[in-house]
Amino acid sequence: MVKFIELKVSSDSEEKTELVNIASIGRVYADPQSRMRSIVELNYQSVNDTPVYLEVDMPYETLRLTLLA
Repeated sequence: MVKFIELKVSSDSEEKTELVNIASIGRVYADPQSRMRSIVELNYQSVNDTPVYLEVDMPYETLRLTLLA
């Protein structure tokens, strides 16, 4: 069964909601510059072979508990 999660992602001046397959999430860690944000690293790479990171507007502990449920 494929599970998805909606993540509020902010980039530069815009904020949007991304639907992300939970199976494609690699690492999740706290944003060192903000307690209210987290960084999500996805298991795939972009066109130019760089890792894909999402800056999520959710505290690390909340996101972690959501993914564990």
